[in-house]
Amino acid sequence: MILKLNSLFLMMKASNYVLITSIINTIFFNLILFSFVVENTDVLSASGAVILLSVFLIAFTFTFTFASIVTLISPILLKIFLGVTAIINAMAIYYMANYQVVLDKTMMGNIFNTEYSESSELITFKLLLFIVFIGLIPAYFYIKLKINRLDRGKVAINGVIGLITSILILYLNASSWLWIDKYASLLGGKILPWSYIINTNRYYASLNNSTDGQMPLPDGQFSNTKKMVFVLVIGETARSDNFSLYGYPKNTNPKLQQTPNLLVFKNTQSCTTYTTGSLACMLSHTEKVANFEALPTYLARHGADVIWRTNNWGEPAIDVSSYVKASDLRSSCQGEGCRLDEALLTNLIETIESSTKQKIFIVLHTKGSHGPSYYSRYTASFNQFKPVCRDEEISKCTSQELINAYDNTILYTDHFLATLIAKLESLQSIPSAMMYISDHGESLGEQGLYLHGTPYSFAPDYQKNIPFLLWASDSMQSHKQIDLEFIQQGESHTHFNVFHTVLGAFDFQSPIYKKELDVLNQNISPNLRE
Repeated sequence: MILKLNSLFLMMKASNYVLITSIINTIFFNLILFSFVVENTDVLSASGAVILLSVFLIAFTFTFTFASIVTLISPILLKIFLGVTAIINAMAIYYMANYQVVLDKTMMGNIFNTEYSESSELITFKLLLFIVFIGLIPAYFYIKLKINRLDRGKVAINGVIGLITSILILYLNASSWLWIDKYASLLGGKILPWSYIINTNRYYASLNNSTDGQMPLPDGQFSNTKKMVFVLVIGETARSDNFSLYGYPKNTNPKLQQTPNLLVFKNTQSCTTYTTGSLACMLSHTEKVANFEALPTYLARHGADVIWRTNNWGEPAIDVSSYVKASDLRSSCQGEGCRLDEALLTNLIETIESSTKQKIFIVLHTKGSHGPSYYSRYTASFNQFKPVCRDEEISKCTSQELINAYDNTILYTDHFLATLIAKLESLQSIPSAMMYISDHGESLGEQGLYLHGTPYSFAPDYQKNIPFLLWASDSMQSHKQIDLEFIQQGESHTHFNVFHTVLGAFDFQSPIYKKELDVLNQNISPNLRE
């Protein structure tokens, strides 16, 4: 009898296989999606129940229709799809449950722009358990089920009936549309496996890895031949809320607070909550970020020496004079900090002094405070705030341990920037300036959120509020006829201040230059222009 039951269990018609696996896939892998609906509606009410039913039907319709189409091509192909996505679903559920990740287009961009050295920090024993019990076991179940008859006609009919029925029910439940529309971006990032499948396609469709085809910006010119250097430091995952320069009670900026000629710009928000989008913004001349050449390409095309040094990734397509990875600098670097962002400072002054160009633009793209392994972003001497979280599953750590580890990364950033400024100060005959701005902020457990990448309209301010600093040497201030003490700040600042401030600092005359976005030209006392 048992053998007979097993035989019946393991053998079925293709139409039944499609229906059963679609139901299992929809329910089993979308519990987080349904939990979100339950948390944001009263499912015991008629309207709440209708919303939950509508969300279920949307998830089921996608799966059932796709499975029917694939089965008409090849049942084996469907089994492979179900097996592979089961394993990926397990990993997705782990990160969604532990880090409140939403798998929208921006998050998929984050994932595909993460190198192995960083992604390996997210591999934990708990993740492996998820893969085994939530991924491999269902995958084995899908493959073990046998299809003894390919009834293509019924598969096709069922697919059409299922699609029409679902659409009809959704139409009759039109009252749920407003709620679904309100949370569309979050729902689209939680529905498995379609969230990562569709949003991966959306992400790659938006990519342009070559400057070929980029629209050139209007020609401009440098108004003088004075040799100058401007260093843009792009921070990673630094939120202004944890900078003592912005009033944070813990002294995370001891060196910068003692640094003269430093401007701290208030009320600065990132344009996105993920690296690639934010870099595109800060290197763009307009808030309507399109396929225009980026700031480094623009300056290089006009004869500037543009040097891009990176310990990170995610920049848009650019043409520069020199593109150097931190790994290529470490052989010439000395000190424990060389395994971190300090490698970017290797032979920096020698590079500036040896340049034959009059305008030198340097970008240092740091790894900064990127999580979840905050404890690995600073050297031992900066482990000042204790105890710290040393677990990649940061939800296991206490709030204080997590914040301490993060604050130590800010303390190290303070050291990095102070070291850079000291180096630039040695260029007494060359006017120099340094701008530091982070790509986005970070959630450290507030409201149950961790890391970053939450859709912008729903992201907390912790993921948007960023530090924005500018230092200018005495010779730079003299050349520009400005005094940083007399510059009055705007009410707010964004990534879009970067492009125009750099052009202004270099005295670059261009039709697209906007004085109102140049922070060195905001409400300067008139007597300083005499």
